[in-house]
Amino acid sequence: MKILISGQYGEPRASDIFWPMQKKLNECFDRNIQEGHLKTISKFAIGFRVSGKLCNFKSQGAERLRYLKKTNALTVDLVFSESQWSSTDLDEIKKNIVIGVLNCLDLMIERSEKLGELIQKESLLSDIEKAISEFMR
Repeated sequence: MKILISGQYGEPRASDIFWPMQKKLNECFDRNIQEGHLKTISKFAIGFRVSGKLCNFKSQGAERLRYLKKTNALTVDLVFSESQWSSTDLDEIKKNIVIGVLNCLDLMIERSEKLGELIQKESLLSDIEKAISEFMR
């Protein structure tokens, strides 16, 4: 099983701030998420959508949770408004990213339970906790 973060950025400055954190999160998840938590779902994919001067996604938080049966994936968008990052320090942005990612993962775990896919919830939560702890260092 993989947890992957992708991104769509509304301006270059947003990319400069979020891309390094997106990359580090992916590395932390790669190192800490083990196999065997789910039956057939192979991926939880979170897409950062960061509003900026060129593109405003006009919302905030987790939205559009979808189960893609053909690719055995759960996907969700995590939207950040421009006010959440443009005049905020990096530590605060990092905390907001973690809060948003954990919220998305909670929604995905809940959906995987409803789909009868979740096998090892406690072990998955433990792996996620390890990855987030590594990210926050």
